[in-house]
Amino acid sequence: METKAIRSSWVVLLGAALLFGAAEAAAQGSPAPGANQAFLYELDEDAVLLNAAGNVLMPDSTGTSPTGLVDATNGAVGIPAIRHAVSQLQGVATLGSLLCPYPQEVTVGTNDCTVIATGTDDVKLVIDKSGQVIPTSGAVSGTYAVVVQLDNSADSPELPVQTGTFSGFINFPPPLPLGFVSGGTFTIDGMPGVTFPFNAVFRQPFRNNEKAGVVTQRGRNVKDSKTDSKARFDAAFYLLDNGELQEVRPDERAVGWPTVRFEITF
Repeated sequence: METKAIRSSWVVLLGAALLFGAAEAAAQGSPAPGANQAFLYELDEDAVLLNAAGNVLMPDSTGTSPTGLVDATNGAVGIPAIRHAVSQLQGVATLGSLLCPYPQEVTVGTNDCTVIATGTDDVKLVIDKSGQVIPTSGAVSGTYAVVVQLDNSADSPELPVQTGTFSGFINFPPPLPLGFVSGGTFTIDGMPGVTFPFNAVFRQPFRNNEKAGVVTQRGRNVKDSKTDSKARFDAAFYLLDNGELQEVRPDERAVGWPTVRFEITF
């Protein structure tokens, strides 16, 4: 398990790589999980900001709130404290891993099983000296299923053959577009009282022109929700462990949008 000291050194090295211009790494082949791994991609997300009282915050239509947000229940100035989100994910797990134990469950090529999941997270937010809202850490949990084809071989698999739950705690080391789940656990339905450990890296995509100041946007209020119709197809990148940038591939997008990639290790 990653110690606090090791993580701190690792973050410093990555920060230095970004500061002095990380080399862009062209993805060689389709990014794929290694042994005892699964890669899941966030297909969609439903997220809201909450204040300390747990009330939902909404954009201030009057333009008078200094944060740009107001409490949806009483119109008071909105100060975000929690980012609550629910996401749908899909990806693959390597044959021989806990989420792909049998060859009969392989649905992608000859080595990968299809995994779908619904995840929920509640990430605490803090406001720094410059007024930026920064995500820090929070609980994650959800359900998953390993699925195979049922009645249409042309679309994605849909018949569950293994189901279960997962939970953990995610940390976001600012200003990197990364999150880390350590000491997570998951269960397999039909095996009561048994839990399995996992760790995960959360890689948030970003545009190359943001490289000089890569900062995660989760938890921030984006003032302009409109983008150019072609913007979702712009080149985007993941920050790798060695500080290089890996371009998001076409098969890592959802209806054109770059997706968050969760790299899970069992």
